[in-house]
Amino acid sequence: MTTKTKALAADISSTAKGFTAIITAETIDRDGEVLIPGGMNSATFETNPVLFWNHDYEKPVGRATSIKRREKDIVAEFIFAKRPDGYSGEFFPEVAAALVGQGIVKGVSVGYTSEPGGTRRASEVDRKKYGDGVHTVYSRWKLLEISLAPLQANPEALITAVKKGIVSPVAAKRLFGIEPPRRVSIVVPIAVKRADSSAAAAKPIDADAIIAREIARARGRLWS
Repeated sequence: MTTKTKALAADISSTAKGFTAIITAETIDRDGEVLIPGGMNSATFETNPVLFWNHDYEKPVGRATSIKRREKDIVAEFIFAKRPDGYSGEFFPEVAAALVGQGIVKGVSVGYTSEPGGTRRASEVDRKKYGDGVHTVYSRWKLLEISLAPLQANPEALITAVKKGIVSPVAAKRLFGIEPPRRVSIVVPIAVKRADSSAAAAKPIDADAIIAREIARARGRLWS
């Protein structure tokens, strides 16, 4: 059995706890394939409706709470996993929730396999309906899993998220292959009165913050 994936730049509506998204639609994908929403078999998936990160089964980040078939698409609701009591350190579901909530990750992707007799070569009718690029139509298919798709991530927005502490630099490099700019500190001497000495003390200046503030001012943006 060959597992396929179909990615969709979904219209995600997020909240603090989860999100709603169209997980697939009756449209041609990058591989020239079409999934028919009415042909989905989600029975096995619904017994363990885990939401993964980028089809990595070692990175569950939440679960689906509902799946609804519509005429031309399938919509689902999800909640993110909660940090366990007493857990310290980076908790990846919170990272995923922040990336979705800020609109940085906007895609979802389904993992599926064809059901027996559920695959056909595209006909002339299919090409007229879906486009000349279609070559395979899945009229019956089994939903295996659903993932958030970071392929849709905006690298510049991700760097902003790193600077805000939403995603650690290590996680950013591991997940997206992006090396965030290093924070630079400049040390200059300033005069500080002390009870025991009149010597100057060194105070670090956050150069990143200064540069970012000046750029924001130059662009006419508020900075707080």
